[in-house]
Amino acid sequence: MLRLFIFISILVCSSISLPLSDFFPFGPEIGDLTVPPNDDGSVGPLGLPHIFPYFDNNHRQIWVANNGLFSFLSAIGQFTPDPFPLANDQRLVTGFWADIDTRGAVSGIGNKVYYHIYTDLSLTDTTKEVFTKVSGYVRSFFPQQRLFEPTMVITGTWYRVGAFEQKTDRLNTFQIVLATDEDRSFAFILYNDLQWAGPSYFSAPYAQAGFNAGDGIAFEMLPYSRTQDIVKLVNASNVNVPGLFVFRVDTDEIDAGGCSTNISVATVRPRVSSQLGSTALNLQGPCFNNVTIPKCQFGSSSQVVDGIILDEFRAICLTPLAPVHGPVA
Repeated sequence: MLRLFIFISILVCSSISLPLSDFFPFGPEIGDLTVPPNDDGSVGPLGLPHIFPYFDNNHRQIWVANNGLFSFLSAIGQFTPDPFPLANDQRLVTGFWADIDTRGAVSGIGNKVYYHIYTDLSLTDTTKEVFTKVSGYVRSFFPQQRLFEPTMVITGTWYRVGAFEQKTDRLNTFQIVLATDEDRSFAFILYNDLQWAGPSYFSAPYAQAGFNAGDGIAFEMLPYSRTQDIVKLVNASNVNVPGLFVFRVDTDEIDAGGCSTNISVATVRPRVSSQLGSTALNLQGPCFNNVTIPKCQFGSSSQVVDGIILDEFRAICLTPLAPVHGPVA
C-alpha cells in the first residue's frame, strides 16, 4: 500500500567512547582462554563447533593473532599490516592490526588477549547472556533482518595491550565479536581505549582495521585505518554508538549495519496491509533523529500520514482506511 515517503535527516555524532561495561563479557572469570604473552604469535587453529560463513565461504577453524585480528585459513604473524585488499588466502577480520607486544609488565591487569567460543551445544548463563546481546544488536542495527538466533559466538578481547618493543606506557583495549546462525554471520568491533596508533605510537606503520576476503579483491576498511587518526575509532561508529562498528559478513560483500543519510536505501515492511487501516508500516534504512520528518503518501491520492519515529533506525506510519480494494501503488 505504501509506496512514497519523504525524509529530512541530519546525522549527529558523539565524541565519547564505549565503556567497558558495554563490551561482551570477557576475562578468565567467565571462562575465557588467554593467549600466552608473546610478540607476533597466534593461537590455533581452533576447531569451531559450527560453520562460520564469511565472504561466501564456510569455515570450521579460526586463529586468534596477538596482533589484533582473527584469521580463517592460516596463522598471521605479520606485524606490519599491508593495505587491503590482500590476496594469498589472507582471510581476516582485523580490529587493530598492529605490532602488539604483550610481553611487557603492566600495572594491574593488562597485556591480555582473551578468547572464547560460545555454542548452543552448551548453554551456560554466560552463553545465554552473550547470545541475547548478539540478538539485540542484530535486531537494533539490522531491523530489516528476520529474527537472528545465534548458534555460535566467537569473542576476542585485547585488554590494555602495549606496542612493540614491550612498551606499556600507552595501552589499547578493543574487542572483536563474530556471531552466526550458520546461515547469516555478523561482526561487531568494539573500541574502549586506543592510546597508540603504531609501534612507535604516532609514526608509521599505523594500524589497520576491517575485513579482507583473501582474493585480492573483496575487502572493507574501517575509517582512519593506516593513519595516526586510527585512535579516533573510539569516537567513531557506523551505528551512531561511539566505539561500536557492526557488519553483516557472510556474503561476498560486507554490509554495514545501522542507518544511512541516503534516503534511497529505505525499506518498508510489511508490504500488505488491511483495507481497514491502522496497520503499522515499518520504515527502515535512513537515519532518523529529532529533525527528521517522515511522511507517508498512499496511492495516487493526496492523503499523507505523518510518521512516528521509534528510534534512530526505525519509524512507522499507520495506514489509513483504503477507499479501494486491491493493490495501491
